Amino acid sequence: MKGSIHLKGLNGIRAIAALSVVITHIVQGLDNFGFSRMHGLDLAGYGVTIFFALSGFLITYLLLIEKEQFKDIGIKQFYLRRILRIWPLYYFYLIISLITFYFYFKGAFTFDLIFYFLLSANIPTIMGHQIPLLFHFWSLGVEEQFYLFWPWVVKKKNALLNWLIWFIAILIFLKIGCWVLFKKTGNVVPLNIIHFTRFHCMAIGACGAILYSNQHKNFLKLSFALPTQLIVWGVIILCAINKFQVADLINNEIIAVLAVFLIVNVTGNPKTIIKLDNWYMDYLGKISFGIYVYHPLIIILTAKWLGSAIKTLNTNLQYAAIYFLVTTFTILIAGISYTYLEKPFLRLKDKFSRVHSSGSKVDDLSRA
Repeated sequence: MKGSIHLKGLNGIRAIAALSVVITHIVQGLDNFGFSRMHGLDLAGYGVTIFFALSGFLITYLLLIEKEQFKDIGIKQFYLRRILRIWPLYYFYLIISLITFYFYFKGAFTFDLIFYFLLSANIPTIMGHQIPLLFHFWSLGVEEQFYLFWPWVVKKKNALLNWLIWFIAILIFLKIGCWVLFKKTGNVVPLNIIHFTRFHCMAIGACGAILYSNQHKNFLKLSFALPTQLIVWGVIILCAINKFQVADLINNEIIAVLAVFLIVNVTGNPKTIIKLDNWYMDYLGKISFGIYVYHPLIIILTAKWLGSAIKTLNTNLQYAAIYFLVTTFTILIAGISYTYLEKPFLRLKDKFSRVHSSGSKVDDLSRA
């Protein structure tokens, strides 16, 4: 008998993370509409970190339940589920991007494209090479690489929490070392490897999954506490207005920890101060993979096809039109993609699932 779990509100977190990435990239892409190039917000990077923590939490939580119920983990089924969830949209968008390159970005046909076909888009990003329309694929590469070894770790390790603590500590120690190296030599590549790969942020999510699945009393008490909730939402607001800054070296690690508290609250706390379990957040969360994947193309095509019409408006209306049109088109295209491209593969994926979720498609992108 296959197990079933219910995790409410998590699609709402996906929606917040995905839209934060879209908003940031609209700001950074305003030069496509004739405005001066802007640095933009830090929100996209934090949104991806939330995706990473959520991904580590969800996948680990499912694997732990599967291991408990079936005394084993179906590694082959795990990889089939990942392939069926990620690859169809990933490669469909990749092909669309190649066609778009032919018309608008012929200079994008470089050797670096091979990394995108090999699910290793983080490598060009680490080296400072970005390809139009595909710059955001680095996070998908990171997630797929993490899952090359993660189910094996959960399958083999009994003291998993202790292993994770050491794993996180070692990666943070290496990050500090790479930062010192960067300051002394100017070589940023080692620091970029840790910063962009962010396996430890997914591992932080995994720690949360272990504590939550064990119903650890002190962890739940801390997570559900009103001050914790206020801090989490306060930091999210600060991120939204570009005012969150503790230290560049540990900002994303802090966000990953706070994301775990947010996850536990929305899914497990009946007294959470903000509920994300509603139909519109659920829908946006379901299509969040498409929102994340398609939005750079939507920004470019909106600028190419509608830019002249937008310029006829006054400046304030131009900004409003850009945000409205890009966001609306992105949600529309993501919805169509979810219905006609992704859903058939999701139904097939479910055939390889031993543990099902009635409240959230936990193998959906929890990463951007």
